[in-house]
Amino acid sequence: MPKARLISYTPDYMELLRTACSKPYGNNVSSKGVAAILKSGHLSILEHCYASFEVKCSVRVLGQLTRHRHLSFTCKSARGSCFDEIYIPTRKEVISAMDCDCFDTYLDNLEEGMDEQDAAYWLPQGAMTDIVVTGNFRAWYEYLPKRLCKRAMPEHRELAELIHKELAKAAPEIFDRSFLNCATCTERSCSFKH
Repeated sequence: MPKARLISYTPDYMELLRTACSKPYGNNVSSKGVAAILKSGHLSILEHCYASFEVKCSVRVLGQLTRHRHLSFTCKSARGSCFDEIYIPTRKEVISAMDCDCFDTYLDNLEEGMDEQDAAYWLPQGAMTDIVVTGNFRAWYEYLPKRLCKRAMPEHRELAELIHKELAKAAPEIFDRSFLNCATCTERSCSFKH
């Protein structure tokens, strides 16, 4: 099961957004004005604010997560760390590497003295890893609809739900809303359209 913990975000983010919104025309902008600006699609103001998460997920999800290039990542090193847990999607649980045959070659190579970075070639996609992920509010705003989508990989959707929940608590004016776009989805292969 993935985990996400908000570890830092822009303090006084609404004050910062009001200040940024007031610059183009020299008028003071209220929180209501910020909401109207966002609703009209002017998302660049969100780039002034950030949120950082400590995340635990599978290597498989890490591969998808890094496709969101406006997020920044620092992850567990395969060169100097041992991986000892695996996510089993059919059971939606994390188990010890010792209880999974798919880890045998990886663990055997480590026991035989192979460097972690070389043994990592035998890690399964379900190996659990730890990451710190930082993004500006716009990057998160654009990430959420893609990964909350019903078509998203279940583990990644679960991670996105955790991130959304934390962001909605920390910055409700921005993130306490639905990010599902089922009614306007343009994916031809989507079977969830109305």
